Amino acid sequence: MTMAKQKTLSEYVYKKYLDFDDNVVNEFREKLYSIIPKEYFQDKYGKRTPNVIKVATIRTTTGYLINRSTEPDEVISTTIGNKDVVVIPSRKLKSKEKLTGLILCRKFKVVHPEVEYNFIKKSEYLANPNSIVFGDSVTQSNEAVGLPSRVIYEWAYSIRDKDEITEELTHNALSEEGTMWDKNEGSQRQSLFEIQYVKPGVYFPQFITFYDITPEGFIHALISHLKTTRYGAQSNVMDANMKNEIISIALDTFEPPVSSYLISKEFNGEVTFENVKEFVKRKLRENSSMLIENEKLEELLKLIDEYLKDEEKLKQLYLRHLNDCINYLVECKIIKEKDVKKLLEDMGV
Repeated sequence: MTMAKQKTLSEYVYKKYLDFDDNVVNEFREKLYSIIPKEYFQDKYGKRTPNVIKVATIRTTTGYLINRSTEPDEVISTTIGNKDVVVIPSRKLKSKEKLTGLILCRKFKVVHPEVEYNFIKKSEYLANPNSIVFGDSVTQSNEAVGLPSRVIYEWAYSIRDKDEITEELTHNALSEEGTMWDKNEGSQRQSLFEIQYVKPGVYFPQFITFYDITPEGFIHALISHLKTTRYGAQSNVMDANMKNEIISIALDTFEPPVSSYLISKEFNGEVTFENVKEFVKRKLRENSSMLIENEKLEELLKLIDEYLKDEEKLKQLYLRHLNDCINYLVECKIIKEKDVKKLLEDMGV
C-alpha cells in the first residue's frame, strides 16, 4: 500500500479567508517597493531567507526616564572605554512597542478579544499581526506552541557619560492627607527617597532588524515604533518621555555588523542630533549594500503618514495581514482550517 504524499508548506495554496481590498493592498505594496526593493520582503509568510532590513533610529528623551533593573534607585549602566554609559535593554523597548502594536490590532479587530499582552490561552489566538511580527507563545494551556519574532531589537547605549545625562531627584511618601505630617506619631514623616533619572534631551541610537517580513508586517512594526512615546518604570504617571526618529534603513544579505554599542564606543565628536545621525549613517553605508536615506527615507515616512491619515485604507492592510497570519498558521498546522470561521466570528471581522 502506498502512503499518501504529505503536503509540504510550498504546496499549500494561499487562501482568502476574509474580505479585504486587493487594490488597496497592491497599491500600497507598489509604493513601498519603489522605496525598498521587493526582494527584501516576503509576499506571504513562509521559509526563511537571508535578506534583512536594518532600521536605524535615534531615541531622544523628551522627559525624565526611569531606567532601572536590579537597583531600585539607579539607572542601568556599563563601561565603554573610559566612560560609563546608560544602557536600555532591548526588552524594555520592544515590550512597550509590542503593546502599542496590540492596541492597533484591537482597533482594527484583527486579534481575538481574549488576547492580552503576553497572555494567550489557545494556539489559534496566535493568528494575529502582532504575534507573528513580535513573536508570542501560548501561556495558559499545555500547548508548547510559539512563534519566533521577525523583528529583532538591540540594546540601546547612550553616547554621553552617565554623570552628564542623569539626575537624582528626592521624593517623599505623603500621608493620606497629602502632607508629610504623621498624625499618629505627632511628627514629620521621614519617608524620603531618591531616584536616578535619565534627563530630557539624551540620544540613544538604536537598531531594529527585520527578518522575513511582509510589507504589511513591516508597516505594523514601524507604526508601533513611531507611535510609542512612554518607556521605563512608572510610565503610567510620567510624561511622554521619548521620541523615536527613523534616520536611515540598511539593506543587505545578512545583517550589517553595526550596533548601538559600537556607535557609542566609536563616536567622538560633539554630541548633537545631526552629528550622531550622520555618524550612524556613515557606519551603515560602510557596512551594507544599500542605504535608504534622505529623499527615499522621506518617501517612506510620508507613505506611513498617508495610511495613518486614511484609516479605511490602513484597515485593509491589517485585514490582509491577518489573512497572511491565518494562512501561515494553517500551513504550519498550528490551527485547523475548520476553526478559522469561528475565530473570525469571535474577532468580529
